[in-house]
This record gives sequence, structure tokens and C-alpha cells, in this order.
Amino acid sequence: MVHTLMSVSRIPTRQRIVNTALELFASKGITETTTRQIADFAKVNEVTLFRHFGNKHGLLLAVLQECLQKYLVLAQVGESLMVSDISSQGDLRRFLKYYIQSSLRAIESVPELVRSLVGEAGQYPFESRQALAQGINQVNQTIATAINEVLLNSRLQYSLPPLKLANLLNTCILGYAVLTLTSDVQAIWRDRDEFVNTLVDMFVQEVTPSSQTQTIADISATTVRKILLDAKKCGVSDYAIAYLLFSTGITITELIHLRIQDYQIQDNHGILQVQSNNNQSSSRAVPVNQKIFGHRYGSAHNNPLSVYLKSQKKDPTSSLRSDAMFVSGDLQTLTLEELEQLWVRWTQSYQNPDGSPLQISQTKHTWGIEMLARGMDMDSFLIVSGLSPKTLRPYQVRLNEKLAIDKAIALDS
Repeated sequence: MVHTLMSVSRIPTRQRIVNTALELFASKGITETTTRQIADFAKVNEVTLFRHFGNKHGLLLAVLQECLQKYLVLAQVGESLMVSDISSQGDLRRFLKYYIQSSLRAIESVPELVRSLVGEAGQYPFESRQALAQGINQVNQTIATAINEVLLNSRLQYSLPPLKLANLLNTCILGYAVLTLTSDVQAIWRDRDEFVNTLVDMFVQEVTPSSQTQTIADISATTVRKILLDAKKCGVSDYAIAYLLFSTGITITELIHLRIQDYQIQDNHGILQVQSNNNQSSSRAVPVNQKIFGHRYGSAHNNPLSVYLKSQKKDPTSSLRSDAMFVSGDLQTLTLEELEQLWVRWTQSYQNPDGSPLQISQTKHTWGIEMLARGMDMDSFLIVSGLSPKTLRPYQVRLNEKLAIDKAIALDS
């Protein structure tokens, strides 16, 4: 019921108009509510309303943003109450159930507003629809952060990145709420508990323990630079191999299966066509980064790889070799054992912080962390890296560790 006399007269005029509009939209619907009614109940002149919001759609946008802010507070409160206590798959179930039920209560508290939004969505200006979408994305980002913390605390991993998981979760919640408020939802679900439990089951059954997941051990920028310089001293072939490992993140198996024609230049950038496990039917395009930890290694036409390939064309024995990109002294395809020997030659002077020798597999870890730190989104990272979604979690954990350390160090500056 709308209050005809505002007991909170100290509330600023703009906020008072928004509060009143929300009450009227929620009780009467958007179409049935006029700006004149809102102005009268808010105890302001209609001209004042237009001065603040332009028109009814501008006011509706402000109301929606207000609702989204309240929704974000709900999410953040839920996160602070629940996340710190998460330590198992059972706790994840409890968190999801709490969030889904709270979200449904929040949406269903304004039934007429939801019905009007669904029925009149096609009438809203593009700017209003765009702003609403941005608000929903903000909610999804907030929930994705909470889900990420939950998974980390409970040592679980999920096959989807947290943001996609949040998008899917909120889409399901919103869809159920719209069905509830606009149709006979019992024709689909027996009751709300059945829907909530089914949705929770669907998400929880996809998580797996992360205790067995790979540990990401990246190499520092300073050491990477030294390794590349040491490889350069060993010759153009060594330099090209080391450069590819740190600039593309390909595995050693993928590297030895590269062919000369797999390096192409597109839009002034080097691209590798990589066949996984020498399978011609499963290939992916991998950009060859010209910068590694901020140091530029030439261009697409003049980098350690392109210089090596040019030298091979001038080699008088090139007609005797296979089309493999890298070959051994007898002009046969480079083997994994030979590649490991090259790695030892470049890295024998360096070691990990724990004193263990550097492993060639750490080049992919190093490339992956650098790409994520430079802002590559998770979906693009999975495509370019060739990794499966279930292997993404250790990279996220290691990236968070590095970012936290960087922030702590920055406090001293």
C-alpha cells in the first residue's frame, strides 16, 4: 500500500520520487501508474519529476537501478554470511540454496513490477534496456566473485568459469520467477522447493574435488628473460624454440609436431596452427605474442621464429629434410628427449624458489599466468591454450596469489 504522507520528509527529493515510484510500480504496475500520480504521492510538482528524470522511462530506469542495488546488497550480505563458513561440497549446497531462495523472495516481493517489465519490455528505449542489462551483468559479476570464493574455500572446481556459472544460475532464477508471476508454474514444477532443490542438484553434481589438481609453477619475468638470452647464444634454432614456448604456451608435444607451413602472418601478427597430438582434425590457431613480460621480441616478420625459418630456407640441406619445423642434427623431427636436453642446456643455471630444477612444462604455466594477468578473459584463454575448463582452477588460484602479492608490495610505494 502506498503511503499518502511521507514520514521521511528529510529524504532528498530525487530519492523520494524513486521510492514512491517503486511503491506504485510494484502495487499498480508500470502502465497503470502515471507520472502525475507519482508526483502527487511524492509531494512534488510533476515538473520537478521531469527535471530529475526526463520522462517516465527515465524514472523507471532509476527504479530498476535501485532494485538492482538492493539485490547487490542482498548478494553481498549473503556472501559475507556464508562464504567464510564454506569448507565442503555440503556447504556449497547450503550457499546455493540460500542464494536462490533469497533471490526468489526479492524478485517476488514486487510482482506487479515484474509483470509490467515482462509485458512492456518492447516499449523501453534502447538506453533503458542497455542500462538494465549492465545492471544485471553487475549482479552476475558479484555472484561470480562469491561463487569463486566458495569454490576456493571448499577446494572444489567446476567445469565452467565462475562468471558463466553465475550467468546461468541467475538466468534460471529469473526464468522461474517470471513463470511464477505470469503463468501456472505448477504445471511445470510441483512447488518452489522442488525447483530450488533440482537447480542446486544440477550445479553441485558438476563440482569435483580440486585436491588432485595441478599446481601452477610459473617462472619469474627476470628468469624468463635470462633463459631466452641463453637460448639465443646457443643458436637460431634454440632461440626460436624457447621463444615459442614462452610466447604461445604450447606444449612440447605440440611443438615437435609443428610444420614449417604452420606459421602464418595475418594482419601483421604471427599465428600458429597447432595440431594437438599430431591430429590433423583437431587444430587451433594460437597467436605468437611479440611481447613477453613487456619485452618486445621483434615483429611478425622479424622475430626469433621468423629469423629461424628464413635461415632454414637458405640452408643447402633444406631439400633433404622433412616439413617439420624443428629437426635434429640428422634432419629428423626433433624428439621429446632432444627438446628436454635443450631445455636443460638453457636453464641449468636457474632453479625454482624451492631449489628444484626448472621444468619445461613451466613455460605453459608462465605464459598462461601472463595472459590472464594482462586481461585475457577465461573463455578466450581456454580457446587459445587448448586447456579444458576443469584445468582452469589452478591458474585462477595462482593468478589471485600473484595479484595479492603485487597489491601488498604496492602498499610500500
